Amino acid sequence: MRAFARLCFAGGLALTLPGAGVSWAASSWYLLVPPRSEYNERAPYLSAYKILDSKPLSQWSQQGAYDSAAECEVSQQNSLSIEHSIYAKSSEAYINAVGAATDPVVLKAQRYLAETHNAAVSAFMASRCIASDDPRLK
Repeated sequence: MRAFARLCFAGGLALTLPGAGVSWAASSWYLLVPPRSEYNERAPYLSAYKILDSKPLSQWSQQGAYDSAAECEVSQQNSLSIEHSIYAKSSEAYINAVGAATDPVVLKAQRYLAETHNAAVSAFMASRCIASDDPRLK
């Protein structure tokens, strides 16, 4: 079976890389990310999404499959670092747009991006590496 690694970014975007040392079928550890609520534009800043980490693991998204818990945890930390970097830039852009009295449509879009990236950081902070045979996955 050909190996793939899946890198996931804010907003649900994913990049799948062939030959990156990850085997989907024979892996024994999954990186699971909890679902999030719908976007609530009326919520206070950075509260527009709720991370639904109390949902059963069977409802979480599989973001990767790994041969060991250690590989999974490294990927988890790398994903969190990438998402945090993206969030920092989008949050700064939103704050600058607020200070510059930007057009309301552009401001709304900037806030949406910052909220989405913040939710991705929160989701990866709540993510878990789970053995593929864990009964909570059923």
